[in-house]
Amino acid sequence: MPTTSLPTRSVPMTLSESQLERLFASIERNGNPHTAQTDSYLAIQLLSRFGLQNAKQVAEFLKTAGGNETINMIVQELVKEEAQIQYIREQTAEEMLKQEGLLLRLLAFIAKDKELAKHVNQIIQQQIDQKLKETKTVEGSSANSIAIQILDANIRAYSNVLNALNEEQEALEEELEEIEEALNALEEEALLMEEEHAHMTDHLDALNAFLQAPLFNNQPITQFASYSSQQIASLSAQLAALRAQHTAQVVPSIDVSRAQTIESPIDRKIRMLQERLDFYQNQFAQPPHSHEQVVQRLIDQVRARLAEMQHHDEMQVPLMSRQRELDGLRLQERGFLQAQQFLKKEKILLNAHLEPVNDFNQAYLIIDPSHKARYQKHGDSYVVLSEGLDPQRLSEDDWLQAKLNYERAKADVCCVNADYHARRQQRFDSLNQRMEPLQLKKNNFIDRLDQVKANKVEILHALSSAKAQRALLNQPREEVTPLAMSPRPTPKATPKPAPKCSYSLMMRNLECLVPTHAPAPRPTDIRNVRDVLEAVVSPARKNELDELINEVRPGEIMQPEVRLGWLYRIKKLIPDIPVPELDSQLKFKK
Repeated sequence: MPTTSLPTRSVPMTLSESQLERLFASIERNGNPHTAQTDSYLAIQLLSRFGLQNAKQVAEFLKTAGGNETINMIVQELVKEEAQIQYIREQTAEEMLKQEGLLLRLLAFIAKDKELAKHVNQIIQQQIDQKLKETKTVEGSSANSIAIQILDANIRAYSNVLNALNEEQEALEEELEEIEEALNALEEEALLMEEEHAHMTDHLDALNAFLQAPLFNNQPITQFASYSSQQIASLSAQLAALRAQHTAQVVPSIDVSRAQTIESPIDRKIRMLQERLDFYQNQFAQPPHSHEQVVQRLIDQVRARLAEMQHHDEMQVPLMSRQRELDGLRLQERGFLQAQQFLKKEKILLNAHLEPVNDFNQAYLIIDPSHKARYQKHGDSYVVLSEGLDPQRLSEDDWLQAKLNYERAKADVCCVNADYHARRQQRFDSLNQRMEPLQLKKNNFIDRLDQVKANKVEILHALSSAKAQRALLNQPREEVTPLAMSPRPTPKATPKPAPKCSYSLMMRNLECLVPTHAPAPRPTDIRNVRDVLEAVVSPARKNELDELINEVRPGEIMQPEVRLGWLYRIKKLIPDIPVPELDSQLKFKK
């Protein structure tokens, strides 16, 4: 019987997957003799004992000196195993030769009797077939058992991951809903700010119209009479046009009593124009003797209107409309009082550069003439120096006190128009500062939610594939092995329905049309968004959609206050849209 000596040094050879699996299985069986597994799971289990958790760590380890030594050791073990296998093959070959010799002798003995030889052949063939059948049954059942165990473990793991993804999705959707509610509240606040601004603008327009009268440039009072005649003609024409427009837009309402308590913007404008017209007409019935008398009549008219509004209750005028009207009237009262102080030379007007002016359109501050030297421009704002201080010798504390002095006096020394627009800009900036973090947080949650949904699709496919393979293994088949099974069934090529547009995606497209910063929208962006919206907006509201889209100008960025109002109006045109079904091949992209 020939013997084979085992090699003592490494021999270059190819490390196949099956060889590595057998080697790892042998090592694992030395530690756990009761296992009969030979699959790749034992290789992973072995590597994890040495702290190697993934393929990248294995590759990095194999590049080191220790990795090279490990490869040499593996090669030596494989060579030893191959030599042992070769030794067994040679022993088997010798045994086969012996059996063939015995068989030939047996055949020689029975060659004389063909019937006996035929019978012996049948018995031998039956024994061989039976042995092969038993071997195939044992191998098939063993392979099926191992594959089923692996699939069961995978199914449990996929189910656990799917449950975790469902919980994460629910948590993200709840937080996203809270963010949406907060954003909706801020959008409502922005809309109320826009409505309030429209109300205040009407009052400021009325104030500015009187401040443009020839009262403040030392002109004779007769000039005001001719100016009043011009205003009567102009206001009469404006009122006629507005009333004609209002008549065409009036829609009959069943709840007339309730409709009368709410004053529309056009009703308010008509009322305020009529009040101005009545004032100018009264100047001819009772001609004024001085400029101060005209301004005093304006103050008396505003105060009478204030007293009237303060006596109205909520049944006559809604609380919000009443408060806005009171605020607007107080603006006018303050503006006319400043004009009166200027006429009496109690105060002087300064522009933004602290230069004296006689026009309220150019004025920014109205101050006591004796305090002019105390006012200094400081960056984008102003300071009021304390009395007796030299502007050239101010300490840091003096500057801080000067800034504080201006902040305290701002409400009294700023002209009405400048003060109102500055306060409105502060409110608008504060609203944006609260809205931008929420919008960023919302976009982040939407991205995370899309990622979770994409991961769910992949896990569902993997789970369904594992269950399908498990079902196939339970069916009686001649031969089923893990290597014969596909790791993932190929889905049939079926036409996919046209993708639906989600509400969040549509809002992102709309925000691209009215961005807060560059780049500005392009004509192609406007056309694409128009096509998407026309597909979901009802035909009855197509005209409103066209008007809103036409407000967007290619290459231009809307003003912040216009942008918020535009988004709110177009948002109302968009119907509730269900979340689109995820594509089965969806991959998350960062």
